[in-house]
This record gives sequence, structure tokens and C-alpha cells, in this order.
Amino acid sequence: MKKELDLKDPLIEWRNISGRLQRSIRGLSESDLELRGGSDGWSIRETVHHLVEANLIASNIIIAALARDGCDFDWTWVNPDKSWMSRMGYDKATVQPALKTLSFLSRHISGLIANQPQALGRSVRLNDAPGAKRYRMTIEKLLWQEVEHANTHLEDIRDARRKRGVRRGAEAT
Repeated sequence: MKKELDLKDPLIEWRNISGRLQRSIRGLSESDLELRGGSDGWSIRETVHHLVEANLIASNIIIAALARDGCDFDWTWVNPDKSWMSRMGYDKATVQPALKTLSFLSRHISGLIANQPQALGRSVRLNDAPGAKRYRMTIEKLLWQEVEHANTHLEDIRDARRKRGVRRGAEAT
């Protein structure tokens, strides 16, 4: 029996991350963006930037797979922890430019995928940790992974809002 997630279009679900993220912070003030939650203890602002960054990286992986099926992609340089957030300035950066970037980026990448037959099956060999064995990642699997990743962090945002009693904006579904 297939999971419900498998019955949907991964490209549509991935493209919807941007709108869901925007709705999750609707009605929040600048100071509300400092609310913390989730297992990482990041602020809502940092979580927004983290999700945008994750999808920027995913889009580069997708471009690599579209350009040369089966190529190697090294992303061992990515380590989104507390010091990373600070080095990147995510603790202070405004969120609106990041949200607009994600919206336009996901539409652009979706168009590239939609124009290539069999694109969802194209892949890269990922290296995600120094010394780790490379593994194959298809575009389809990467899209689902980013949707699930977003779901986790959108729940972190909901939790941060609830803990502090900040009224919810539109539902982030």
C-alpha cells in the first residue's frame, strides 16, 4: 500500500513550500520572528532562512542532475547549526527577500523539470559528509525529502507560535 505522500505530484508539493512558509509567518511582527521552537532551538527567522537555504541547495542539486545525469555532487560544506546561523547572519536578516527568492526559484526550477521528459528519474551521487559513501539521489526523491523537511520545520514554527501564545496566521498546509 502506498503512503499518501506517494499519491501526489512531488513537483507540485515542492513548489507549494514557498506559499506554506509565507502563510506560516503571516501576521508575525519582527519581534515575533525571534520566537524560538523546535528541536534545533532556532528562531522563526532562522528557520525561514534555513528552509530557503535548503531549497537553494536542492535546486543546485536538481540543476546538476538535469545537466548530467548521475554526476557527483558534494555538499559536505553545509552544516546548518547555531554557529552557521550566526555566520550567515540568519539571526538578523529580513525574511521577505528570502521568501520571494524561494517563490521565484521554485517556479523556475519546476519549469526546467517539467520541460524534460523523465526528469524526476535523473539523479546525482551525493557526498553529504566527509569520508561518507556517496549515494544516489533522484530528483523525485530530493523533492519529497525537501517537502518532508519543510513539514518538520513548519511544525517548529507552529510550536514556537503556540508556546508564546502568538495567534496563528493562515493555516500553513
